[in-house]
Amino acid sequence: MNHFMIKQFNGLDTATLQRLHSLGLQVGSDVQAVRFYPFHGPVIIQVDHQRIGIRYQVFKLLTGGDPS
Repeated sequence: MNHFMIKQFNGLDTATLQRLHSLGLQVGSDVQAVRFYPFHGPVIIQVDHQRIGIRYQVFKLLTGGDPS
């Protein structure tokens, strides 16, 4: 599994931001990418022994990459 750190929440809509915070994600959180689906499909991440499916674009924004 690949390890990533949450670097930012900039560029997310309010509902997504609130949901990620309620799941315990914050800047500096260490996440593991469990599965990347093809064609920029969802990314399954693991945080504190729970697995969460998020959009590829959201994952890229969180980890500081270009979402395109």
